[in-house]
Amino acid sequence: MHAVQIHNGFFLVFERGEDFFPTLGRFCEENEVHWGQFQAIGALEDVEIGYYDLPSRAYVFRSEEGPFEVASMDGNISEMEGEEPVIHAHAVLSRCDDTLECIGGHLRSARVALTLELCLWHVTQPLIRGRDEETGLNLINTTV
Repeated sequence: MHAVQIHNGFFLVFERGEDFFPTLGRFCEENEVHWGQFQAIGALEDVEIGYYDLPSRAYVFRSEEGPFEVASMDGNISEMEGEEPVIHAHAVLSRCDDTLECIGGHLRSARVALTLELCLWHVTQPLIRGRDEETGLNLINTTV
């Protein structure tokens, strides 16, 4: 991955074959990015994507080989007590075939298929996650 610092964050270019979440996590640790917001475009493969099922209080994921065009990816970087940076990402992915069928949801894992261009903006206020008993999710506490 290559990175350039911009006024209020970083512009990152991931290389083919890089594992998205560990690579971004290492970058955040090395550059002391504790809280942020990001958007990305590019291409991914070997993705795990899904949704949160409230009645079962569990995520439901499916694996897809791809490759996929990243039609949209949004996410944030936050902290949770005693953990590495928490990367939360959602994506809309388009199949690279004549159907251009899209899938979307919560992204759990992905590998860069060709490239991924990501703009990461610093957030100056703490984004701290904590357990929400009503939903079972680790939500950002905005009262910190």
